[in-house]
Amino acid sequence: MKDVVRTAGQAQNSGRPRRRRRNMSLYYLTLFLICALIFLVLARTILFNIDEYEVTGNSIYSAEAILDAGNLRQGRNMYGINLKKTEEKIKEKLIYVEDVKLKRKLPDRFIVEVTEATAFACCEYEGSRYAIITKSGRYLETEQLGARAGLIQIKGLELKNVAIGNDFESADETKKTIILELMESIDEVCGGKITAIDITDRTNITMTYDDRIEIDFGSSLDYDYKLRYITAIIEDNLEPDAVGTVIYHSSAAGASFISKEDMELTEQERKAEEEALQNTPEDENGENGEN
Repeated sequence: MKDVVRTAGQAQNSGRPRRRRRNMSLYYLTLFLICALIFLVLARTILFNIDEYEVTGNSIYSAEAILDAGNLRQGRNMYGINLKKTEEKIKEKLIYVEDVKLKRKLPDRFIVEVTEATAFACCEYEGSRYAIITKSGRYLETEQLGARAGLIQIKGLELKNVAIGNDFESADETKKTIILELMESIDEVCGGKITAIDITDRTNITMTYDDRIEIDFGSSLDYDYKLRYITAIIEDNLEPDAVGTVIYHSSAAGASFISKEDMELTEQERKAEEEALQNTPEDENGENGEN
């Protein structure tokens, strides 16, 4: 067996390759960081300047008006634009822009996708004034002197801080939540059919369907199921020109329909009964003559 003895010189030389490798790693890391910094500076100054804007989804506003609202001009560096702040700026300046999405498309195109707001409901407030809101609940118009035809008429919301561009607020926040959820469901289940909502008492909501059928909706509990159920009854079980009232009882008891003629007859019978009681002579004890 042969013993191998390592000299001091050999031990010293064995550490040099490791130090050399560490030095090379540090060199490449530094070089990478310098290149990345140079690229970042160029990307925000010379490279990726916008040559073309593509605006989609707009019909109310021109492409030029939308770009002006966001201070978007040809030649701007696309990475020098704060997307979120610019989107908010456009929505703030252009009331009828419900939403906007900005996208970069390398090397020199910038996409502006616009979703325009549409009037969805007309809310009564302060007794005789009306405010127009979108489905998401943002004010498009205020100080209207009359309800606008073709929009859902909403009563009982108790609006506050009414101003164009703001999200609507109610003195009763629960009412606001209920209305927003109902409008979303109405648009999906029976869009264009509900013409009025009265939420003065949120435990006893009433609606009008197609300007001919009143709906005693009750509370907002299970609102989506109730709306689908009542809509199915009206569309599948009633005559197309039926006029009257649908009363929702419960998921177990279902709903009932009372025609306008039956309601008028019932009202006449009630009045006749009241008149009969008023005309019945009283005996000396102050009671009517019936036993």
